[in-house]
Amino acid sequence: MMLMLLKTFKSARKDYINSVAHFLLVLVGSIWFQTFHVKSEDDSGKVFHSIEAVQGGVAKLPCDITPAVIGDKMHIVIWYKEGIKSKPVPIYTFDSRDKQLKQGKHWSNEHILGGRAYFRYQDEPAKLTLDSVKESDGGIYQCRVDFRQAPTKNIKVNLTIIVPPEKLSILDEKGVHIPHYILGPYNEGASVNITCVATGGRPLPKVTWWQENALLDESYETLSARRVRNILHLEQLKRRDLHRVFTCQASNNQLVSPISSSVTLDMNLRPLWVKFVGENRPLSAESTYELSCEVVGSRPPPAITWWKGSIQMTNTRETTSPDSNTTVGILTFTPTIDDGGKYLSCRGQQQLIPGSGIEDGWKLDIHHVPLVSLELGSNLNGSTIKEGVDVYFECNIKSNPWVYKVSWRHNGKILYNNAAIGTIVSNQSLVLQNVTRLRSGLYTCVGSNQEGDGESNPVQLDVKFAPVCRPGQPKIYGVARQEIAEIRCELEANPTDVQFTWKFNNTDNSILTVDLPQNLIVNDRARSIASYQPMTERDYGTLLCSGTNEIGDQREPCIFYINPAGKPDALSNCTIINQTVDSLHIECIEGFDGGLNQEFIMELYDTLTRKLVNNVTSKIPVFTVSGLESGLGFQIGLYAINKKGKSSTAYLQTFTLKSAEKHTALTPVLLHITPILGIIIGVVTALILVAIVIVVIKRLRNSDMQDDACKDTQLSVASRDTESNIDKNSMLVLNRDLNISSGSIEDKNPDIVPLNNGDSEYQEEERAFERLNNSTLRSYNRLQSVADDRKPSLYDNYNASEVTYAELSLVKQQMSPVIYSNQQSIPMSVIRTQEPTVYAQIDVAKCVPSYLSSSGLSYPCPTPGISQQHYSEYPLRHSGDEHQPEPYTTAETPLINNRENNVGQPLLEGVCNRLPIKSQPRATATATRF
Repeated sequence: MMLMLLKTFKSARKDYINSVAHFLLVLVGSIWFQTFHVKSEDDSGKVFHSIEAVQGGVAKLPCDITPAVIGDKMHIVIWYKEGIKSKPVPIYTFDSRDKQLKQGKHWSNEHILGGRAYFRYQDEPAKLTLDSVKESDGGIYQCRVDFRQAPTKNIKVNLTIIVPPEKLSILDEKGVHIPHYILGPYNEGASVNITCVATGGRPLPKVTWWQENALLDESYETLSARRVRNILHLEQLKRRDLHRVFTCQASNNQLVSPISSSVTLDMNLRPLWVKFVGENRPLSAESTYELSCEVVGSRPPPAITWWKGSIQMTNTRETTSPDSNTTVGILTFTPTIDDGGKYLSCRGQQQLIPGSGIEDGWKLDIHHVPLVSLELGSNLNGSTIKEGVDVYFECNIKSNPWVYKVSWRHNGKILYNNAAIGTIVSNQSLVLQNVTRLRSGLYTCVGSNQEGDGESNPVQLDVKFAPVCRPGQPKIYGVARQEIAEIRCELEANPTDVQFTWKFNNTDNSILTVDLPQNLIVNDRARSIASYQPMTERDYGTLLCSGTNEIGDQREPCIFYINPAGKPDALSNCTIINQTVDSLHIECIEGFDGGLNQEFIMELYDTLTRKLVNNVTSKIPVFTVSGLESGLGFQIGLYAINKKGKSSTAYLQTFTLKSAEKHTALTPVLLHITPILGIIIGVVTALILVAIVIVVIKRLRNSDMQDDACKDTQLSVASRDTESNIDKNSMLVLNRDLNISSGSIEDKNPDIVPLNNGDSEYQEEERAFERLNNSTLRSYNRLQSVADDRKPSLYDNYNASEVTYAELSLVKQQMSPVIYSNQQSIPMSVIRTQEPTVYAQIDVAKCVPSYLSSSGLSYPCPTPGISQQHYSEYPLRHSGDEHQPEPYTTAETPLINNRENNVGQPLLEGVCNRLPIKSQPRATATATRF
C-alpha cells in the first residue's frame, strides 16, 4: 500500500514539474518573440498568407513545420495573434520536445479561442483550425516554429472574416412583399416589374435574377451601406410564362452558396376555343336534353353563359377538369315548338380579361307532335243539323316533320273510308252523308309523324232527332192489386224537351187503348214517371209511352208489361265453391224475382244440435260465412224473398275441414340385411311369384266360361220405355205421401228452414223401399261388356251379403251424392227435392230372394237378408276421422265408399265374375229415394 502511494506521489510531482517548465518556456519564448517580431518587422514587414473564412464557418491557418535540415525535428509551435494596439499574445502552443509528434501537448487560450482551435500537425502544411469563426476572429496571426537544430521559423497569416447577406426581399410593382411566393396573377399580355432587395453582408453582395440555370439580369444597385437592389422587367407575358419560377440570388464570396429567394408567376389566361359537344341534330319538343359546351384554355375557369337569341338561358351547370384547363358547361334544355329556327349559343369568357369572350352556337331544328285543329265546314251551322243532312269537317295541321298519316275518330273509335255507309275520308277532310242520330258525338282528327300522334280539339256533332226509347229499361213490372207502381219511361231525344203521352191496353188489339190521366204522370225533360194502380184483373196489360219534340213524333212507343206480382223462384245450382277449416263459400243461380226486388238468405244449422249457427242476407246469391268450428257438419238452407213472400228452400249438407294434426318426425332405421336374411327374402319372393302365376293361369281358364254369362248385360231402349209406365204407377203413392208431408211442414212455418227428423224420414224411405220390393217384378237387361276389356277389381271379393246404395245426381240439379251402407255413411252436399231420385241397380244375381226371381230359381241368401241390412238407422253425420269430403259423382261415375273404391266398375259393366259358371237368368232391383 505504501508502495502505491509512493508511486502516485512521484507521478504527480513529475506532472507538476513539467507544467512549471512549460510555463517558463512559454514565458521565455514570448519575450524572445517580442524581441524577434520587432526586429523582423523592422527588417522585412512581410505577410506570408492571406486567408478568408465565412462567419460561422471554419478558418484554416497554415504553418509550415517542415525543418530545413534533414534529420532535424520540430520541438514546439507557438501561435500569436496581433492586436490593434496591444502586443501579440500567445494563443496556442504545441509542445513535442523529448517526445514524438503524436504525443505532443496542445494548449490554447480559452479566453480568446474558447476551445474552438486545434493544431493539425499531420496536414501538409500543418494548420490551425478555428471552428465557428466570428467576426472578431479576423486579424493577423503569427506562427513560430522551433526546431532542435534548424533556426526558428516565423509565418504570418492574415485572416479575413466574410459576413454573408442576411436576407432577400422580393417586392411587386407596388413595393409590397409577395405573399406565399406567388407572383400575380397577371393577365395574359401584361408587363411586370419584380424588385429584389438584399440586406446585410460584408462586403456588400452581388444581386442577380435567374430562371432555372439561365441568368436573366445581373444589374444591381446599392441603396445604402447594407442594401442592394435588382429590378427584373418582364414584357408582354405569354401563356408559356404561366407558373415560371424566377429566382433572386445574393452572394459576396465563393466559399458558401449564395442566398436566394424564388417566386412563381401566376397568370389569368383567355379561352383558346369554345365549341358545342356533339353534332347539331333535330330536337323533339317538350323533351328534356342536356347540351354540352366545351371551353378550353381559360384560367381560372371561365364564365359560361347560354343564349337563345337575345334571351339568356338558366338551369345550367359547369364541370372543370382536374388540370383546370377544360371547363364544360351543361344546359338542361326543354325546347318548345316556338324555338324552331332560333339560334342557341354558348359563350365562354374570362371575366378578369376584358374582351376575351368566344362563342359557338346552333340553329335549332325542333321536331314536334303535329298540332291539329278541327272545325266544321265553313257553311254549316252546328246547332241546326238534323238527321238526313250531309256534314263535313276540316282538319288543319302544323307539323315538323310533316305528317305521314291523318286519321279520324268518332267517340274515340277510328273511322275508315266507307262510301257505302256515307263515310268519306279525303286526307284532311271528313264527309258524313245522310247523318243519323248514331253519328252524334265527338269527332277528332289525328295527325301522325315520327314524333307521335297529335289529336285535335274535339268537335261535338249534335244531330237533332225525334224521341226514341232508351234501351236497357225494365219492361216487366210485377204489381199486386191496389198497389201503386211507378213506371219509368226514359227516351232519347234531341232536343230533350219532350211531351209525353201514356196509354193502357189489356188486349191484343192495339186500337183499344186508353189514355192515362195527366195527374198520374210526372215529366222531367226526356223522362216520365207514371203512377199506375191496378184494381182488378182487367187492369193488367201493357202501358204505352211515347213522346214528341220539335223535330217530330216518336215512331214506336215504349211498351211496359204490368203483370201480377208473386213470390220469387227458388235458387238453383247452389254449389260449395270453397270450404276450409273455419269458412264456407257458396254460390247459386237466381230465379225469376216475381216482378219485385228480391234478396237472398242463407241459414246455417248445426247438423247435430239443429241450432241456427249463422245467417247471411245478400243482394246477389253469393254467400260467405267464416268463424266456424272445424270438423263439424252443417245443414244449409238457401232461399229468395221479396215483398210477396219467400221461395222454396234449397238445402245443402256440408262440413268444415278438420284442422291439421301435428306429427312427430321419425328417424328412419335402416335394416341391415345379413346373408341369411337375404336368402330367406329370396325364397319368399320366389314362392310369391309362383303363386301369382298359378292364380293368373286359373283366372285365364275361367274367363272363357264366363263370356256367355256377360252377354245379357246390355240395357235396351225398348225395355226402358216399357218399364217407365210401371215405375210411374209404383211411385205414385209414394210421391203423394211425401209431397203431402213436406208441404205441410213448409206451410206451417214458411219463414224458417225446417229441421228434418232423421228417424221419421228414414222410416218413410224404408217403407217406400218395402213397397217397391213387394211390387211386380221388373227385370232389366244388363249393359253389354267385352270380356277382353274387363279388368279385375276389388268387387271380385265383394261380400254378397252387403248391399250398398248409391245416390245418383241429376244433371239439372248438380247435386252431390250420399252413400248409405251397413258399415258407414258419408253425408255430402245434397239438394233435396220432391221428385223421386233413381239411385242405382243392385246386383242380386248371387243373392236373390224368391219373390224377385222370375224363373223360380233362388240362391241361398244370408239371414236376415237385404231388408234387415237396409233398415239400419240413417245417421246425419259421422264422428272422428270418417268424416271426409267425397268427390262429385254423376250417373256415369257411380258413387263408391272408401273401402271399396272399385265397386263402380262392376255396376256399369255388369258383375260378370260373380255369376256361376252355368248361365242363369239374372234379376235386378232399382233403389229409389224420394
